[in-house]
Amino acid sequence: LADCVIWDLPGVGTPNFPQATYLRRMGLRHFDMVILMSASRFTEAECILIKELQKWQVPFFLVRNKVDADIEAEVEKAQEYDNDVPELDIESQNQIERRTLANIKTYFKLEFDLDDVYCISTKMKFRDRLDFLKLEKDMEVVLRRQRGTTTA
Repeated sequence: LADCVIWDLPGVGTPNFPQATYLRRMGLRHFDMVILMSASRFTEAECILIKELQKWQVPFFLVRNKVDADIEAEVEKAQEYDNDVPELDIESQNQIERRTLANIKTYFKLEFDLDDVYCISTKMKFRDRLDFLKLEKDMEVVLRRQRGTTTA
């Protein structure tokens, strides 16, 4: 991915970037791939954009960022619930992490019929535990396929 150029584009469905002209105006159908990132949930406008990307056969990745905040909030909630335990053991924290990730992915499947949502964090301590490395690998595969090369 070293020779990959990443563009951070404005969100779709805003007054300055309406849904009706977004794909054409941003030129997304000419991109090797698109990463749709959200720190909470995807809006209807983003779901429409996904359908347009599918129509134009543009590979895309759905990324849910800042899941570490969700995990930490759930751990804190569990600790507050059980006041006798000042801090949860590692296995309990890992169980909460797995449940939180499953809940996020289930939400996107049930609400929007979206599979393969990558859950990531910008914090390095979560890099190996979440989907960041899988996202990076999958992006490299798509980039190679789009460019018709064996090396990215």
